[in-house]
Amino acid sequence: MKTFACTHKGFIRKNNEDRYLIKEIEDGSILLIVADGMGGVAGGDIAAEIVRDKLATINNNQNNIRGQLSNLVKDANRIIFDKGRTDPALEGMGTTVTCSFLQKDTAYWVHVGDSRLYLLRNRELIQLTRDQNMAQFLIEEGEITSEEAQNHHSQNQLDQCVGCDVCVPDTGSLKIKKGDLLVLATDGLHGEINNEALASTLISDSDIKSKALSLVDAALDAGGKDNITVIIIEI
Repeated sequence: MKTFACTHKGFIRKNNEDRYLIKEIEDGSILLIVADGMGGVAGGDIAAEIVRDKLATINNNQNNIRGQLSNLVKDANRIIFDKGRTDPALEGMGTTVTCSFLQKDTAYWVHVGDSRLYLLRNRELIQLTRDQNMAQFLIEEGEITSEEAQNHHSQNQLDQCVGCDVCVPDTGSLKIKKGDLLVLATDGLHGEINNEALASTLISDSDIKSKALSLVDAALDAGGKDNITVIIIEI
């Protein structure tokens, strides 16, 4: 498996509150994480680091990987929430997280917020995670289309985050195959370029480093209004 990650603070934000991790484990398993600290809120970068570091403690010898991933995010949620209550400078801090743990022929994931996990298989791009924001709710209610959601004000209104009073992570798993690409990205990427443009870059003949850098460049060309982080792994 080949992996590559890159991040950029964009053109508007003063700081990059995104955090990511690629961690290879002795048995050949790989842990991938992207976390987007809540923009404009004190301590967003701290919250992203807390959930990243908590997930990095995963025990690859346990059987219930999905349950373990969920519990680690819940542990991070309690830490972040408590810090926000006890330190006025950190009040309201939070983060999204999208994490995938690849072990043998299975990719497990945990997800909170509006970062995303994609699968590219046989030149078809599939979004594996569901955005936990108001825009997605309005799409499902038929109030707006996916295209309208791209620039809708509700796109930035999260249903939940890591650091909220109540955090219920989504989890999932799938069997992975040779030739698959998994992509983890914060909303600074998919908030600027649509899935068609994303798929077009991913199915190109270039290597994953070139693909990741091209995606970041495309998001910057489209405005770069948020921090941008992307991880690609080729199976």
